[in-house]
Amino acid sequence: MRQDLRDKEGLTGRIGLEKACEGVDRVSAAKRLGRRVALAMVLFASLVVAVGLTSCVDDDNDGPETDWYFSGVWQNNEYLDEDMVFYSDGTGYWESVSTGAYLDFDYYCYGNWIYFTFYPVESAPYTLDCYIDLINDGNMSITWPAGSFYGATTIYYTRID
Repeated sequence: MRQDLRDKEGLTGRIGLEKACEGVDRVSAAKRLGRRVALAMVLFASLVVAVGLTSCVDDDNDGPETDWYFSGVWQNNEYLDEDMVFYSDGTGYWESVSTGAYLDFDYYCYGNWIYFTFYPVESAPYTLDCYIDLINDGNMSITWPAGSFYGATTIYYTRID
């Protein structure tokens, strides 16, 4: 059973605390306390980092803070009469020089993906998510999904302007 030293000996304040701590190595107690505090800080920091990393999910439609754009006129290497024109503000158009066909689009790139919104003249807008590879300054490829006007294929382009 624990005794209350103040009642037994009438000690109060600091004298009572010193009497209660007799035989305890204060340096060892301070080291143990310091280790516990350090461990608690490391665990807390680990928790903060873990929560922060799990919030970094790759969202297919992230906003402009993480997007990138490019510009230029890119000619289809297989069908030389087809061009894609990209502007650095995220707009552009596809055109067939021989038929006069034309299709406006908005786009943005995130990682190795390019996200299009096409605006057909007599239809509702639609979106396509494509894989893009900027091979070097003058060449790129876009892998189009099955639902695109090209079908599921990879098309290589050369920058002509």
